[in-house]
Amino acid sequence: MDKFKVLVTDNISKEGIDILSREGNIDVEIKAGIKSEELEKIIGEYDAIITRSGTNIPASLIENPGKLKIIGRAGVGVDNIDIEAASKKGIIVMNAPTGNTLAATELTIGIMLAAARKIPLANDSLKTGKWNRKKFMGIELYNKTLGIVGLGRIGSNVAIRAKSFGMKIIAYDPYIKKSKADSLGVILFDNLEDLLKEVDVISFHTPLTAATRNMITAKEIELMKDNIIFVNCARGGIVNENDLYNALKSGKVFAAGVDVFEKEPPESNKLLELENVFATPHIGANTMEGQEAVSVIIAEQVANALNSRPYLNAINIPFMKSQLPDNLQLYFDLTEKMGKLAAQLAKGRPEMIQIVMVGKNFEEDLCERKFDVPFSFQPFTIAGLKGFLSVSIQESVTYINAPYVAKDRNIVVEETKTAQFDKFNDLIIFTLRTDQGEMNIAGTVFSDKLGRIVLLDRFHLDVIPKGTFLHFKIFDRPGIIGKVGTILGDHNINIAGFGVSRQKSGEELAFVSVDDPIRSHVLDEILKIDGMIEAKVIDL
Repeated sequence: MDKFKVLVTDNISKEGIDILSREGNIDVEIKAGIKSEELEKIIGEYDAIITRSGTNIPASLIENPGKLKIIGRAGVGVDNIDIEAASKKGIIVMNAPTGNTLAATELTIGIMLAAARKIPLANDSLKTGKWNRKKFMGIELYNKTLGIVGLGRIGSNVAIRAKSFGMKIIAYDPYIKKSKADSLGVILFDNLEDLLKEVDVISFHTPLTAATRNMITAKEIELMKDNIIFVNCARGGIVNENDLYNALKSGKVFAAGVDVFEKEPPESNKLLELENVFATPHIGANTMEGQEAVSVIIAEQVANALNSRPYLNAINIPFMKSQLPDNLQLYFDLTEKMGKLAAQLAKGRPEMIQIVMVGKNFEEDLCERKFDVPFSFQPFTIAGLKGFLSVSIQESVTYINAPYVAKDRNIVVEETKTAQFDKFNDLIIFTLRTDQGEMNIAGTVFSDKLGRIVLLDRFHLDVIPKGTFLHFKIFDRPGIIGKVGTILGDHNINIAGFGVSRQKSGEELAFVSVDDPIRSHVLDEILKIDGMIEAKVIDL
């Protein structure tokens, strides 16, 4: 039996240490608070290190990694680890994303109650010797409608607990199937605007992405009832803080419970000036049980990986892309971009993703599985899944956990091979089926070694998927494309490339590569052009 050494550089629970020690072939050394200079000297002596937020692992620290195979983070965030540098050195980076789920759930419920009943204000008042019951008139949660934006792990757990208060639960999550919502007793809405009109309390459980940043502004708040309660324990930036401040100040919003801010620590944040804002300093994960859970999870996964047993929660790829032939590395990257494109163009909830590999390049299996995992997908399928899911999923989606994330969301994943398709000898086809229809995206690599999107449904294209695009579909009429160009020019947005495909049906589809960001008000102008069917900003 191989012997391994594990270094623990931050304090983790005894339960996690015990798991490692019981393996019999793992020696554990604890050097909590070790300085970077000392760590750099000894890091190569260990097969794995386990950290929390107190230890930074920059590229320089692992320039000469020695025996190091694994970096384990006892928690969710991995901002303190240079993942790219670790990947290049063949080091697996793993975390414990599920350990803090209940902690974040319970804080959400707690801060919701605090906001509804003004508990912190009443506490502070009483401790100053005052007895002012009338000042702290609250709102009951019973019979109120709770709107959950993001029905993942935490959102689902919030829904379960809120039902015990007698609340009606509705949700918006375009990436969750209706069957999952039904199993929770949650009514799933097809669009956010309709949900906003119904809520008495709203709680956010989404990642901060281009799509969710400023998801809630004054415009959305205006759609809501008066006297609602805001709860955000997910990410700062989802709700526009200035617009929320104005709504709280005016009385439109009864109260807000906030654990996260656009800037942390929140220096000179106006929200903290208001009595009807109940705030905590990003403590969603801070429970003794949560910290024990993340320690146990990371210890188990480090032990499994060292001993070549199945493991989850790897942030980076468990097989190295560099092991693929050079030309197929290009297809790997292309398929991931196709997944990202599909996610941004998709309408409806995903039900099935299919990857079709066309040509002799894909005849043989290209990935030798080193671990006994229940999924036997080839790298291109994994890459496509990761690209698709990473656009919309709150937790870190990686090449190792993408199939598990898809399975958790009841997305069927299929993988097939065929000899030829249309005029292409080598091609990857990404098919997405949702409850509103089907989308097909195809890509290939030409002799210039640049991956290209060549088909989008019935439209033939030649798009290099890199950077920001304005994607739009129009009726085939004179002047429409010119108006698009004029609007972009008027807003100092430089066009880097322009590709248009026409169909006999009388429709045209375009991908316009731009050098500058396209803000929402610019997109609104474009959407108002007569003959414009749809328009979106795509980031690839």
